Parts: sequence; C-alpha cells; structure tokens
Amino acid sequence: MTSTTLTPGAHTPGSSSALQRARPAHLEPPAVRTTQLSKAYAGRTVVDSLDLLIPAGVVSGFVGPNGAGKTTTIRMLLGLVRPTSGDGEVLGEPLSSPTRYLPSVGAMIEGPAFQPALSGRDNLALLARVGGLPVSRVPGVLERVGLAQRGGDPFRSYSLGMKQRLGIAAALLPQPRLLVLDEPTNGLDPAGIAQVRELISSFRDEGMTVFVSSHLLAEVEQVADHLVMIRQGELVFQGPVRDLVDAQRPQLFAAAPTPQDAALVGELAAGMGWRAEVLDLTVRIELPGMLDDAEHAARATELNRRAHALGVTLSRLEVVRPTLEQAFFELTGTASGDVR
Repeated sequence: MTSTTLTPGAHTPGSSSALQRARPAHLEPPAVRTTQLSKAYAGRTVVDSLDLLIPAGVVSGFVGPNGAGKTTTIRMLLGLVRPTSGDGEVLGEPLSSPTRYLPSVGAMIEGPAFQPALSGRDNLALLARVGGLPVSRVPGVLERVGLAQRGGDPFRSYSLGMKQRLGIAAALLPQPRLLVLDEPTNGLDPAGIAQVRELISSFRDEGMTVFVSSHLLAEVEQVADHLVMIRQGELVFQGPVRDLVDAQRPQLFAAAPTPQDAALVGELAAGMGWRAEVLDLTVRIELPGMLDDAEHAARATELNRRAHALGVTLSRLEVVRPTLEQAFFELTGTASGDVR
C-alpha cells in the first residue's frame, strides 16, 4: 500500500491558532469550496463535477463506498493530482496554487509512512526537517496524540493504533487550520477507533477544520457534524449530518402479545393515517418526518391508549429514528455490504 503523510512547508509558529482565536469559525470563509471538480483516467471518470462546500471549524465526514472517488478527491485538494476540469479554493486560496494553502494544511493519506528502525520521535523530527518545520514542535504533537511516553520507542514496536496516532501527529506538525485524514480508523480495534475519534473531536473543539474520509458510517455519525456523501464519483448529499438523518422518516415499533392483537394494532395505526406493516407480533409504523420528537411521542401514546381500550397491552412502543447508515442506504440504494 502506498502511504503518504504530508508535512507542508513552515509558517509562522502559532499563527493558525491565533487566527482561530481572533476570528470565530462562522465568520471565516469555507475551508473548502469546489466547482464542478472532476478527474478522469483513460476516459473513465473517477470524480464527477463535485461542488463541495465545507464550512470552517467543523468535522466533515467524507463517506462513500470503496472506489467512490474519495481518495482521488482528497489528492486533488492537496495538489497531489491535477483535476481534469473544475476549480475551487482551499482556505481561501485557489486550488490551482496549492503552495499558497498547503502550509496551513496537515494530511494523512492511506496510512502513515515511517522508518521502522527509528523511534516515533526521530521519525517526526525527520519529517519536520524535510518539510522545513521546527523540530521543536515534535514533543508537543507527541503529547497531543498521547504518545509522549512512547516517543523514544522504535516505530516497529508500535501497535496499529499507535502508528495511526503517530501519523496524525505528523499531520499536526504544520499547526494546520485544515486537517485531512483519509480512513484514519481503518483496521483499528474498538479501543483504537475510540482514541482516534476522541482526538478528532478535540481538534474541532480547538477551532480546526477536520475533513475525515471513511467508509465506516457508524464512526462518522459519532464524530462528524457535517457530511459529504459521494457514490461513483458523484455528490449525493452535502450538509449537516442531522439534516440527512432528520430527512428520513422515523418509525414506531409496537409489540403485541399475539398475532391477532398485532393485526388489530396495525388496523388502528392505519385508521390514524399511518402506513403500518405487521411482522408477526410487531407492527412497524412509518411516522410523518416533519414532526418533532414530542409530537411523535404524543402520537405513540394515543396509539397505546386506543390499543388498551380494545384490551391489547403493548409490550414495546418505541420511536426509532434512522441511523446515518440507514439514511445512506435509502438515499443511494447502496447495498449494506458496500459501506459498513
């Protein structure tokens, strides 16, 4: 596997954090904006007319099935691949002039690349020198990712989770305003995933914009507040995560003691104007999507009251909103095996 960790050229120490403190994220221009961004290889379009708009100061999840064009898009944003057509801006600078914005961007693409025999600290020091960055930043980024105590150990002795965190430390060396992470939790166990997730959340809290690519939708849902969703190189959704989930219809599940009682509850739901499906002892009811949680609860209570009046005691009555994964499948028609 090719591995790339970008450590762009040096800029004034502390300048990005000072800027974040001085200017709230909502007053900054978008971190990324593209217009009709496309990339084709040998006549095959990999990225097709993407119009991205990623606000400053958010964690933006970049999701799609494997092969959807996520890594190619990221490489275009980082100046590693030239677009076939389209243009855009990163941190307010033209996409066509990456040297103007890369000093304020940190990135980890397709996993970290380090020298196995060198310690974590020496690997970072080497990257800092190659990138023209102060080696004095190394202890701070090691501390930031929780590797200060293991910084002197050889990279080959690190667990996969530690290697990923060292890769993130390398991406932090430029003190970035925009941090781009391509599949940072890939291959990690649950503990490693949780550690990376906590790191990403903390970066947002500090005012950094994080653009994180993943096909693990459940992980993106837990950390991202903004979402870019692509399939076969095309944009299918962009905006706050909550907007996507809220746009999907919630469901009410009612469990009855017998199949006959379940059929009766299904009839009651239909009489209330709901679409209901009886599944043995459980009735699945599609609720209007535009109502808030309190109104859904009130309607569920009314169904329970009517069922009780007919002598049916419900053992379960629960309003369930779709997950990000379910919303993705509904919007794209993707089979659940394509995106985990």
